[in-house]
Amino acid sequence: MLSAKAPGKLILSGEHSVVYGAPAIAVAVNHYVTATFSPSDTDTLIITSSVLGQSRRTLVQLEHLVAHLDQRFERFLLGELAVQDVLQTPHDLLYYTALQSDSLPSGTVTIHSDIPTGAGMGSSAAVIAALLQLFQSSSCAQQRDDKKPEFFQKVKYCERLQHGRGSAIDAAAVTYGGVLKVQADKVTPLPLELGDGWYHFHTGTPCCSTGETVAAVRAKFSHRTDLWQQFAKITQAFEANIKQPSRLGSVMRANHQLLQEIGVVPAPVSALIAQIESMGGAAKICGAGAHQGETAGQVLVYFPEQNSETLSAQLGVCLTPLQQQLNGAHRG
Repeated sequence: MLSAKAPGKLILSGEHSVVYGAPAIAVAVNHYVTATFSPSDTDTLIITSSVLGQSRRTLVQLEHLVAHLDQRFERFLLGELAVQDVLQTPHDLLYYTALQSDSLPSGTVTIHSDIPTGAGMGSSAAVIAALLQLFQSSSCAQQRDDKKPEFFQKVKYCERLQHGRGSAIDAAAVTYGGVLKVQADKVTPLPLELGDGWYHFHTGTPCCSTGETVAAVRAKFSHRTDLWQQFAKITQAFEANIKQPSRLGSVMRANHQLLQEIGVVPAPVSALIAQIESMGGAAKICGAGAHQGETAGQVLVYFPEQNSETLSAQLGVCLTPLQQQLNGAHRG
């Protein structure tokens, strides 16, 4: 039986603006999607997911799936389909990814995830990366550095079906691991360890998908070059001050204000962040957030020299210490 796993991620700075060419910084974290494959002599590929349930399709049924979904994505680009309508069933993306291998696999794929979906932690990219690792021809447990750029492009290519005109940051994080900066398709690993004082918590799965929120922001703000330049300056300041606790809080607060301006921080989440700021910390959404509803996925918190249990009790949320994952997707 083969197995592979891929990490989740949190965006430290630059969500949304990265779509418009600004830099973004993310960190891979120790939450994983794990995929296993048991081959068989049947003509069927069964995929069982802890999130989506089970689907069973014959290889004949799958012969034209890739071309069919590619055509639907082209219709999205032409404005004929909404991004959430590109995939016709929840399992389509999983089969599409498995079919990127050199030959049609038959057998059973089992996928388990401890990354919450729709939470800004890159669950879609992690599933894709785990499946690509599972079916790639190489037998190496760890992805070779010279193969990572190609793997990154494959993850991004598959992920477009889920997120439309999203950024490359999720694909980069699951490929390279660690802390990294992404601008357009350029990925720069940053030799950093974040240290203590970093936490995250889940506000709940948004009622809208990442692709829908990205599209909503695009419709209202794509022309605002000045706004995306402000985001870029914040990310540059974040990178410059990442080891300066006294300065980093103010950078994150400014980032939060910009995210509020583009309408992706629901009121209840904004109130929680205001409470954290009033206590002396800093916080912001991680990922797309949500342009409607009351939840926004993950919130990143920076509060050095504080006890997480005490903070959790005061805020009424469960703060999880951020733990970096260093290696990206891998076999085994």
